[in-house]
Amino acid sequence: MGKKLAVLFSLVLATLISMSMLGSVQASIPSYNWIGPTYRGLDDFYGITVVAYETGSEATLVVSVYNDWWPGVPVNVSAVKVGFDWGINYSSTECSEANPVQIDWHESRVFTIAFTVPGTNIASNLVTHVYTIYAVHVNSTTGPKGIVDSWTEDGTSFAVYSTDQADARVLRNELEAWRDAYTTPIYMPSEAKELWIKATVEENMADDAYEYGNFADAKTHYGNALNFTKEALTSEVDKTSSFEDALLDLIDSAGSYLSMQGWGFIVIGIGFGIGFLLMGIGVIVYLVRKSKPLPSKA
Repeated sequence: MGKKLAVLFSLVLATLISMSMLGSVQASIPSYNWIGPTYRGLDDFYGITVVAYETGSEATLVVSVYNDWWPGVPVNVSAVKVGFDWGINYSSTECSEANPVQIDWHESRVFTIAFTVPGTNIASNLVTHVYTIYAVHVNSTTGPKGIVDSWTEDGTSFAVYSTDQADARVLRNELEAWRDAYTTPIYMPSEAKELWIKATVEENMADDAYEYGNFADAKTHYGNALNFTKEALTSEVDKTSSFEDALLDLIDSAGSYLSMQGWGFIVIGIGFGIGFLLMGIGVIVYLVRKSKPLPSKA
């Protein structure tokens, strides 16, 4: 009886150890990144920071999968994919159940997922979208395979831009680049100043239109603002260049005149300088003498 209990205890212990090992599969998705978006940053329409792609463009997601499975054996990644709230999953072509990718213990592998962003009739541009990244692990690289586990990472704030929305964003970025690269001087020629003011008004109208979701109007106003800004800078440069050219011509003319009359001016200048110096000495002597007290009469 005691021998049977010992055998039973050994079987239970072995089962528990086996279950513990199977349950200890640990892998993670420590990082991921969206490559080449139309825009990444704060979007005034959504009111949050987004990663945005224009509808019809190619989106690229890179995902790092890390293996820290104890007791330190490889994992066999058979699928890496991303699923969106519009009901479509997109998978990496770099692994499959037929050809899993083995990752050694404490190593990682980066997988790429590329897909065409659907139209706004499928993925609305009026809201942001959530998604889940999956990495699936199977028990073997050859022969019959079974899924051991999967690991997930959730993401938010994915935006799909309509064509007008994307165009408006591109125009706004270019406008900001022009304005950031140029500091308005205290003095600007009247024509250039008028154009600069028009550009500012158009930019403000564009900002309001974009924030309210009027992307076509925003695109038009940003385009106008960009054109007025470029015209203002061109006008300012032309006026400044004309002024500089006139000033250089004046300096050249004066230099030519001075080169012909130079020695005469130098001689006259030296004469005047000596004359003023003698006059100054005479005045000082006179003042010194005047300041001395008169001798008293005996």
